[in-house]
Amino acid sequence: MSVHVCVSAQHDGEARLAHLSRVNNVVSSGSTEFDRLRQTLIDNDGLRKELEWALVANVNRVNPADRANRFGSGAAVEWILASAAFYVGILALPGGHNTDGFDLRDLRKTAQGLWSVKNTTKRSDFRITNGMGGSGRGFIEPLVMLSPALPGLTFANPELHVELAGHCRVTGDATILPFRAVLLHAQEHPECVAVCKMPENEGEGQDDPWMDYVNSLLDSVQFPLLSKMFKEARGAKNSVVKELERLVDLRDAGIINADQFNSLVNRI
Repeated sequence: MSVHVCVSAQHDGEARLAHLSRVNNVVSSGSTEFDRLRQTLIDNDGLRKELEWALVANVNRVNPADRANRFGSGAAVEWILASAAFYVGILALPGGHNTDGFDLRDLRKTAQGLWSVKNTTKRSDFRITNGMGGSGRGFIEPLVMLSPALPGLTFANPELHVELAGHCRVTGDATILPFRAVLLHAQEHPECVAVCKMPENEGEGQDDPWMDYVNSLLDSVQFPLLSKMFKEARGAKNSVVKELERLVDLRDAGIINADQFNSLVNRI
């Protein structure tokens, strides 16, 4: 049964890729840059898999359900997509391809000029803009939206896709696109969908980007008193790493079996 399901899923995936490829040859999303990204993700399995793995790694490390981490996780998705766009050739080096080095912040500004990135790790509405005591600027620029419940990266331009833009809901502090409207847009406009799976948030991410930032900020030279907490925590962390390495050595030497190894690891 499981073999049949896997084969069936693989067949469905291949059929979907073929369908998207045919669509790409006939219809444009309205953005030549998104069209190039979409076609490359169809043609280049390696890039598509790396993109999906990077999105999974981001969710597994930083839990976006934590409000303090949500913006950092979203910014990471923005950088990941910018990296894919750079590989495809959509983003050019600020000083040309003969440049030895460049400021990534300039490249990010160029990426933001192509589209804004909005992502969710569950089926939910898309919060397009926020405002201080208002709804913000609204849906006025192209978007690329990611969600586990969408068929892929979904592109929308308010000037071209006026029906979707008409579904925007303005609240006291935000402009929101209902998920159902975005899903319908993706289904009716396959030319606006680039194949890519967005992972669901399993809530396992433990990294705290802001703690890491403060840790790097409070160096022991400039802040000998405030850095004390982080220095002592690093010592405890290092002792855990050493204990894990010792247990791996014991397992690899056959002194403890796999069950004993897992039990001991869980106690650390």
